[in-house]
Amino acid sequence: MSRQTIKLYPVDNRNLSDHDHLILKVLRLYYEHDLTQAQIAKRLGFSRPKVSKLLSEGRSRGLVNVEIAGPTGDFAPLEIAVEDRYGLPEVLVVATSEEERSTDLAAGMAAGALLARLCTRASSLGVSGGKSLRALADALPPKAFMCGKVVPLVGGMGRLKPSLHSNQICTTLAEKLSAEGLYLAAPAIARTPESRDELMGMPGIEEVLAEGSACDVAVVGIGSVISESTIVQAGYLTPQEFLKLREQGVVGDICYHFLDESGTPCLPHFSRKVVGLTLDQLRDIPKVVGVATGKQKAPGVEAVLRGGYLSALVCDRDLAQALLGEEEESQEEGEAS
Repeated sequence: MSRQTIKLYPVDNRNLSDHDHLILKVLRLYYEHDLTQAQIAKRLGFSRPKVSKLLSEGRSRGLVNVEIAGPTGDFAPLEIAVEDRYGLPEVLVVATSEEERSTDLAAGMAAGALLARLCTRASSLGVSGGKSLRALADALPPKAFMCGKVVPLVGGMGRLKPSLHSNQICTTLAEKLSAEGLYLAAPAIARTPESRDELMGMPGIEEVLAEGSACDVAVVGIGSVISESTIVQAGYLTPQEFLKLREQGVVGDICYHFLDESGTPCLPHFSRKVVGLTLDQLRDIPKVVGVATGKQKAPGVEAVLRGGYLSALVCDRDLAQALLGEEEESQEEGEAS
């Protein structure tokens, strides 16, 4: 199968020079017969740089028109646009389904494929909690990739549904990957900074958090200030208390640490109660993959991206478009018409 689809154009043979014939032959060998530049050079008795120069000249003169297929559901242009806008090395975009759960599972599968490229047999994989990470754990097939251990990055006890706890997600992933799974026997958020310090100094908890800070890969959910937030579901804040955080500049959170629209940490007194990694520790992890779906998450995801906490993002089409402001632009165009 050829590298790309190419279009050939009828050309009057009488107007072609010997050099033109040579260029066309090299183009056909490269695009139609899938020969490498080194193979063409050996076949024609040229140097590889000369073959490269002939290919370049053929393209610049319009002797070949290369087309890359753009099938329905190809989100590469959208991914590249988000990467360029936020200076992110990699973005993966999945389709937005009518059912939220289907979208989450698609994002979970994409995140699993990305982690398979990032993790090795010796890797320590850090995980947070929430519905996006639950979908990852559910969508990931057994033995999807090699991993040494799976470590919770935040506490996981509380009123939240057990399936959404970081510990339960960690256990599911560890079982599927045949890896060691650690357990953080603590709530995600303590009552006071003092009680948090006491918890984090306890045997077992201290060691697990040290393992978390030493992870080489992490995958985390991203929150926005919306009533169905994991923080609200876990009972750490009421919906009214949580939504009121907007008045203090909060637009989102990562691992229960709040950020403003520029990605700057805010509400430090709340962060002092989080039983888990600090933002600095999270930033020090070499590869951090964020997973989020839904356009309502855009403010929080944008804050996390601006803060430089991620090395990759997995999201759905609606969220990607919201991050680019495309939805807002289309609405303005509709109103103008």
